[in-house]
Amino acid sequence: MGGGVDLRTVEVSNQHQDSYGTGVLIAPGLVLTAQHVACPGQDGIAAVRDMVSSAFTEATVVWASPELDAVLLRADRSRVGAGMGIVRWGELVGGAPGRRPVCSMTGFPKAMRRRISAHRDVDDLKTVEGTIAPHTGSRSKLYALEVDGAVPRQAKNWQGLSGAGVFCNGVLIGLARLVDREWDRVLMVLPLSHLLDADGFTEAVAAHTGMTPRLQPADLRPLLDNAPDPTLSSTYLLDPRSRVTELTGVGRLFQRIEQWCKSPALVDVAPVTGLGGTGKSRLVTDVLHRLTTFPGTQRPWSGGFLAEHPTHTDYQVLAAASYPLLLAVDLAETRLQQIRDLMTALAGQHDGAPVRVLLLARGHDTWWPALRGHLRTRNVGLLEHAFALTPDDALGGQTPEDIYVDAKGAFARRIRLLRQAGHGDGTWPDRVVADAPRHHGAGIQHAPRQPVIYHHIAALADVLAHANPEFALKDHPMEVLLANEVEYVRRIAEARLPHGTVDDKLLRTLVTTQFLAGARTARDGQAAVRAGFDVHHRGYGTTAPPDARQLAALDDVLTAAYPATDGSHWGAVGEPLAAAWLAEVETDSGEEFIETLLQHNSLDTEQRHQTLSTVARAAQEQPRLAAGAHRAVAADPELLLPLAAQTVTAELGTDHARRWLNGIEHAVAARAAAPDADPAIYRRASRLISEAQERTTADRDDLEELIGASLTQQADALDQPNPDAHPTAPTTDSQLVLVKPQTGWLTRTFVTSLGLCHLVLVAAVPMAVALTTSAKDDGWVMWFFVPINMGIHLTVASVFGGRQLGTIAFSWIVPLFAIALTTLSGLMLDQRWPPDWPPPWLLCPVLFAGGLTALTFAWRISFGQLQEMPRSPSPPAGTLRTPPGELSSPMAADELARMNRRWELLRRRVYGADPDGNHPFPLPWRTYAALIGGPLDGLLLDITSWTKDETDAGTALSTERGRFPGGRARYAPHPDEPRAPAPGVTCCLYYAGDIPRPAAE
Repeated sequence: MGGGVDLRTVEVSNQHQDSYGTGVLIAPGLVLTAQHVACPGQDGIAAVRDMVSSAFTEATVVWASPELDAVLLRADRSRVGAGMGIVRWGELVGGAPGRRPVCSMTGFPKAMRRRISAHRDVDDLKTVEGTIAPHTGSRSKLYALEVDGAVPRQAKNWQGLSGAGVFCNGVLIGLARLVDREWDRVLMVLPLSHLLDADGFTEAVAAHTGMTPRLQPADLRPLLDNAPDPTLSSTYLLDPRSRVTELTGVGRLFQRIEQWCKSPALVDVAPVTGLGGTGKSRLVTDVLHRLTTFPGTQRPWSGGFLAEHPTHTDYQVLAAASYPLLLAVDLAETRLQQIRDLMTALAGQHDGAPVRVLLLARGHDTWWPALRGHLRTRNVGLLEHAFALTPDDALGGQTPEDIYVDAKGAFARRIRLLRQAGHGDGTWPDRVVADAPRHHGAGIQHAPRQPVIYHHIAALADVLAHANPEFALKDHPMEVLLANEVEYVRRIAEARLPHGTVDDKLLRTLVTTQFLAGARTARDGQAAVRAGFDVHHRGYGTTAPPDARQLAALDDVLTAAYPATDGSHWGAVGEPLAAAWLAEVETDSGEEFIETLLQHNSLDTEQRHQTLSTVARAAQEQPRLAAGAHRAVAADPELLLPLAAQTVTAELGTDHARRWLNGIEHAVAARAAAPDADPAIYRRASRLISEAQERTTADRDDLEELIGASLTQQADALDQPNPDAHPTAPTTDSQLVLVKPQTGWLTRTFVTSLGLCHLVLVAAVPMAVALTTSAKDDGWVMWFFVPINMGIHLTVASVFGGRQLGTIAFSWIVPLFAIALTTLSGLMLDQRWPPDWPPPWLLCPVLFAGGLTALTFAWRISFGQLQEMPRSPSPPAGTLRTPPGELSSPMAADELARMNRRWELLRRRVYGADPDGNHPFPLPWRTYAALIGGPLDGLLLDITSWTKDETDAGTALSTERGRFPGGRARYAPHPDEPRAPAPGVTCCLYYAGDIPRPAAE
């Protein structure tokens, strides 16, 4: 969606009817406003002026509804809203009072009319912000926007704001109608759902934009992946959410999913599996469209595709929605942790409408059984349904010939609408017709059974080849689609790059890098552009770094060509085009593009992981793409092998996983024979590959153990002759971390000395009593107290020092009993106690309690979870990727030592992770902060998606163990403390006090 919300504000006037007000730009030249503002009259003409124009432009009515008091005006798109994207349409579905987003409208109220000269007044802008409770005004079918901030003294001064568009999260949700005179801060808003239900409105919008308006949950937009903006690219035309072609077949499956959605369960999850291109995403899109357009008074549904990188992860808002929700998770096998987080939020306090979650994947034999077992422990739904989609299901009894003909007509119609709406430019010819000659579709009636997407590709290729004779020279339909995609990207690049600097091959490389590596943030985008640029120009020797302005311009081209549909920096070219483009770039590079890209230093660990995951999926259709990834893993097994093992075991089926591991094994064996290879590293790599192979061939159910732990830790452990020499991670039922997992030699010496002195005192007290008591008075019995006292104190120290106990009663009774028994021995010295000393009943408990604490910590240091601060700069193998030739520098040695300390930190448990889950401990490619002090001391906090400003500001974390049960513990960093490089543990957050639980909760 191009253009900001304020820039969509339009001034509407009709001097003949003496009316004025506000409108909102739907698309270039298309304005939506209130009918009583435009007052078009019999001539059907009003005047509009956008924010950048100095004069009004005539606009004619293309649709009107006196009942809804709404009108759609059309003006010259070159003079009104030029360059503006098509607005997104939405509605409010949330019901949680504390989580309502801010809604805003911008218009020209009478109170903002300003006099700038003796004979001239101007209408100035006013932005009004507030919140909307969806149930308020529901019976009158209007939203009630409760205004924040200043309001005019008299209601009549709101005049002129009527017709303004009301936005939430950048999505248009309504049209300002009137002022509620009974509530001085309430404006009544017409929801867009009433406009979309009105006769002729959607047809009028589609005729002028090329896109049928569809509602999306505006308040949930930060969590969802939006449909793509309409463009004349092959990616958009083939995207299942564009709904260009009709859904074929799958009638019975469609009904089964719809019945499952209407089941009485509050929350439920089910997988939808099928080969790539069979129509899984399109099936879910049409099911959602059917559920959101229920006829009559039945409650409609809402929902969409869950974003892979949402702006925030407050999934609890989904559990409080007032509309039933259908959520889809694409590529579910690659997003298991996100699915667990989502379902944990939904399985908790759920006071909203029903929620259904569909998990889309190519197969479910590897990941669904383990995930279903995990979800059943959380009481998430029945989990009894699974839906499978085959190529024959998508055909639905139709012949490939029927599908080809229907798809060719649908593509021609959509391209014609897009061109009428102003997409494309003068280079596009007019001959886009449904009866384009058959070339790639010839003989399709005799084609073998294959996914329906291939029939669509043949149809689109013939339409594009007829429109552009140059495309007709291509031998393969995919080549035609790629040629059209190149033209689309070139048009964008020519508008943003200096004349004569557009390089088609460089753009192809960058678009492919964009697809492989992705970019959550602008920094990730810069890294991907730099990596793609360097890989494209490799082989030219050492040159000066590329110009930063050139890289920024290329980043701008990629972002404009494939804008993000979620919270990421950019989107990407869609499959199957992307896989074909990747194969083309890999061939042109001499089979070195993937290998070189994976090893580029600019990419972070998550981008490498995504690249490996994407290549692995693409290699299922084009196996030759895997060779470059195998060589890259073999060249740097410490960095890439754990990521590759994660990808293979979690995301691929058994057969593909076995082939991938065999390929990696051969590549590692070949690389290990090189003269410069480190034998120890490649021995560990071979053992890790063998373990992964055993798990893929023997028992797939225990893959979570391999997936959930740090694979570099496992590889390092395989090389240790004595596994008991190193501490294991804390047990999953640990609820309290007593001390930090590292301590220096001075602390060790001091605490150990105190503990030994305590043991001497514990033995000396009963010995003194025995020596000063006559044997005739049973003094000999006191000698038994010597081993009894020492044994009890050593037992307490070993139990509490060697592990963490969760039983509160036992934790208090046993130490108190030990202290009381020793104090009883001390009381027997009362007759010989110096009179000027404090009484033994007061002094002994203090001495023995402090001594027992010191002894417990001394035991913990020597035999428990504490580790000696490492003095050697050598880190565990696999924890740091150090380029050859840099280990001898002092800076590299310091970095190794710091990473070694961070390696020990990685044995802690992560805050918020389920102790009984599969991922209670850190993952090697994510970023963490260590929590120091307070009730959460010793845990790690995942800050992977945090910005530097967010980290510097600190955070307040929910805990039941603070001063205020159910409240927050505040943690913040020290301002001048250095940060370690990501990923891993990069910084410390220190306890800064407790905060009571907010009243709203």
